[in-house]
Amino acid sequence: MIVLFKAAFLLSLGIFFVPKSWKQLYTVVVCLALAITTSLWAIAAFQSSEPLVVDLGISFWKENPSLVFDKLSAFFTLLINLTCVTGVIYGSGYLKPYFEKKSSTKLSLHLFCLIWLQASMIQVVSMRDGVSFLTSWEMMSVSSFLLVIFEGDKETTLKTGINYLVQMHVGFVCILIAFLFVFKATGQFGFDALPDYFASHNNLWIFLLFFAGFGIKAGFVPLHSWLPHAHPAAPSHVSGIMSGIMIKMGIYWILRIVTNVQSDFMSIGLFILIISMITGITGILYAIFQHDLKKILAYSSIENIGIIGIGIGAATIGKAMDNEVLIFLGLAGAIFHILNHSLYKSLLFYAAGNVYYATHTRDQNHLGGIIRQMPMTGMLFLMGSIAICGIPPFNGFISEFLIYSSAFEAIGKADFSTSLLSLGIILSLAVIGGLSVYAFSKAFGLTFLGSRRGTTQLHTEEVPLIMRTPGYLIIAVMVSIGMFPSFYLKIIFSAMSVFTHYQFSSTLTLLHSTQGTLTAISTSNLIFLGIFLLIIALRSIRKKNVSVEYGPTWGCGYSAGDFRHQYTATSYADSLGQLTDKLVMIERSNRKFKEEEIFPSPRAFQTVTKDLLEEKLVLTPVHKFITWVPKAGLAQTGMIHHYLMYPLAFIIIIGLLTLLKVI
Repeated sequence: MIVLFKAAFLLSLGIFFVPKSWKQLYTVVVCLALAITTSLWAIAAFQSSEPLVVDLGISFWKENPSLVFDKLSAFFTLLINLTCVTGVIYGSGYLKPYFEKKSSTKLSLHLFCLIWLQASMIQVVSMRDGVSFLTSWEMMSVSSFLLVIFEGDKETTLKTGINYLVQMHVGFVCILIAFLFVFKATGQFGFDALPDYFASHNNLWIFLLFFAGFGIKAGFVPLHSWLPHAHPAAPSHVSGIMSGIMIKMGIYWILRIVTNVQSDFMSIGLFILIISMITGITGILYAIFQHDLKKILAYSSIENIGIIGIGIGAATIGKAMDNEVLIFLGLAGAIFHILNHSLYKSLLFYAAGNVYYATHTRDQNHLGGIIRQMPMTGMLFLMGSIAICGIPPFNGFISEFLIYSSAFEAIGKADFSTSLLSLGIILSLAVIGGLSVYAFSKAFGLTFLGSRRGTTQLHTEEVPLIMRTPGYLIIAVMVSIGMFPSFYLKIIFSAMSVFTHYQFSSTLTLLHSTQGTLTAISTSNLIFLGIFLLIIALRSIRKKNVSVEYGPTWGCGYSAGDFRHQYTATSYADSLGQLTDKLVMIERSNRKFKEEEIFPSPRAFQTVTKDLLEEKLVLTPVHKFITWVPKAGLAQTGMIHHYLMYPLAFIIIIGLLTLLKVI
């Protein structure tokens, strides 16, 4: 198997040499080979009581790097492979128009990076020594950067890519500094040194340093500013992979770090919980005010990272209070939501890609009514929307139910402070859920229902089958989770077994109790699905005996209206915008009517939503720094004797600091 794994890396180079017409098929084959090899290792790890260690046989540094598959890394490996394979298959259809516009080299580089993104993510979750991990982490960042700038001939896309790369390296520096502190204290450079470090040092500040590095990748607020720009700029199959699984690499290592912590549980848990609540509510709130379909999905990814973080925070607080129910259900809900989000978010990005492929726009103010021409894409987006809103019988309900359950169980069996925190979890999840329904009723309704917004009626038709097939596969998995959640809970529980500091004295009781509840939910979902299918069958039989007529939507007695009387992306969210104007920056551009203007000239009205946190915490400091930089040029006098004085002054300062024993 190791030979096939290494061969996949070598075969990835072949993408530059195969004929243009074979490149997509070649990429799919290599990705499948990589997925099959590593998935077999992951399955073997699930079946073993000990981690599976795969020696790569490479001696570039002191120790041979190896892949270590325990049950958690095996779980993530399976998710990586599923998401990447569906993404590559979808991309083979999505990229067809670009084969006429892009050179063979650019296409080859893009497909090459798809393979290496998959490989690097597998290495990120399975490598333990610091050098190997950081190398893989950097490889993941660079390959995803090159994927984002696929349309780098557009200035905005290139700027977005550079912004993404810079922020990824800020995170990289934070992780590296944290590693160096651990290395200085323990003499080991890697994650295996963390238990020793946490046992004898302050846990909070080193956790915060790791959280800053991994939180940027995950998209926690206020470290999220790259995410809403990168997803709309990237091709849809890349967005599906990045949002579906790549941002979870940050979550994976936050899980690893927080479950190795040995003190400061309450401080760390409260930090994660508060940041996650803010992330969840802020993410979905900003999603509502977007016009770009992919930007709605990007902000929704931030929201779902918040939900996952709420589960992790609840579990950490449960550890501080020795509350096993909070620990078990919080962790189970968080990991389950990682699985669910990887499914329906990649599905939604693929469906959004279908819309762009057919209409050449993502602006909801120019969409509408396309479900008539694209019924299957509309169905895919609708199912993804129902799932992401946490509505039964789909999978999103199951993971959110587990996190809800952890809070409800804790309220009845804990002290006042824990009950108060649990109430906060319930309220934040309720607000997030309500806003999610708001956001995705807008996303689906304005895109697929009504009539086309605009005077130009473009010819729209359903996308090829190859672009719909990944969606069908994902929906099959989503429905299976909704119908048989107990089966998946066993897998989640197996993945949780690696958290040695989170052992439960009543493990079997908790598992059986939760499985019993999920079995009842499963039965209800099956009954609901049966009734739904019966109604559809009866309707189909009834339609055979009657003639069906199609006409315009009833206009309340007024039939002279046109597309201008529909909701726009702005007007749909306007009522909420008036309530949250202090939290959301909405810039309105319009010219008011004058009293003396008897015959008004044509007017245009436009709104632009800006991210308040990005503006205040990122862009404002950056702009100030850019303004200050030219002033530093005063030191460049062009006189040699000035330049000779600078190192002399530096030596004098170092000498004084040494005498004063500052350094």
